[in-house]
Amino acid sequence: MEEEKKKFYYRSMGNEKGFERAAEVEEDRRLMESYYPRKAGLLKALVTDQCDRLEYEGSFIYDEYPDRRNIERICRELCSQVRDYPELRAMEKEKEKEAELLGELIGALLCQEIHQRRCMRKLLR
Repeated sequence: MEEEKKKFYYRSMGNEKGFERAAEVEEDRRLMESYYPRKAGLLKALVTDQCDRLEYEGSFIYDEYPDRRNIERICRELCSQVRDYPELRAMEKEKEKEAELLGELIGALLCQEIHQRRCMRKLLR
């Protein structure tokens, strides 16, 4: 948590109001994520970890129009990572329709996380 405060501070030097708004948005996001059901929270953690790896200057997630194929590829990779978690593995093994729903949930979480990061970046400029 302390690390994130530092990250926001350095990004927002000279933009005090942007920093305050970003801190409020981040606090609200954390509150809402604390209400996620357990399995959705685990999936969100996987998505967040993946997006942390994509957080660099020049990353496609900050392109004006992020490449849909890259997003779909990352979703497939995340779906395959589900096999490493016993609680989530059962979701993948269930009926074909439910497995498809898992992929769609991961896709929605990924797009939501990318959107959140893009908004925060704009806010802190």
